[in-house]
Amino acid sequence: MPGEGGPPVRTRNAVATRQRILDVALAEFAEHGFSGGRIERMASTAAVNVGMIYHYFGNKDELYLAALEASYKVIRDREKTLDVDAADPVAAMRQLIALTFDFLSTDPYFVRLIMNENLMMGAMARRSASIPDMTRPLLESLRTILERGQQAQLFHRDIDAENFYVSILGLCFVHVSNRYTLGSMFQRDFADPAWLAQRKIVVTDFLISYLTAT
Repeated sequence: MPGEGGPPVRTRNAVATRQRILDVALAEFAEHGFSGGRIERMASTAAVNVGMIYHYFGNKDELYLAALEASYKVIRDREKTLDVDAADPVAAMRQLIALTFDFLSTDPYFVRLIMNENLMMGAMARRSASIPDMTRPLLESLRTILERGQQAQLFHRDIDAENFYVSILGLCFVHVSNRYTLGSMFQRDFADPAWLAQRKIVVTDFLISYLTAT
């Protein structure tokens, strides 16, 4: 019958179109920032008309916020794959550090979006309810690892989860955010896989040593 399968197909097409626009927006805003991002260019790249973007996202502000939230969701979803209850606390912490390091070193959008958002003093991120909601499971997992490590007398530092995660981010972030200036200073490619492999060892050992030092 003519009507059979109509709504599900339209729904699938709508979901796919929205995701395609969002994927293009991630690349556009990562490359050009919020102010430099152009709706017309995104429409052309996504093979939709401008009206379609406004239909799905309302305006440029909402599209940017959706892209920012989508970028956060990628790393938050990866963090959920960690089994912090079963693993040895030291091993669990190493896994979390390594996951964060690898994500920041390889994701094409997150670092640039975060840098741009900080230039805007977090104006868009403050509007998001989902970003703090997505972060709560991470903090719960980190608290679990820290508490289990202290109970097992493996971790000898009493540090709160938020403070320690900022330390993880700082050590995993700077060589990415400052890649080009550091490269000019030291005449080295800070995206070189061999260098990144050594850097990950240094970062992980440094953070674990802080927790386990007596």
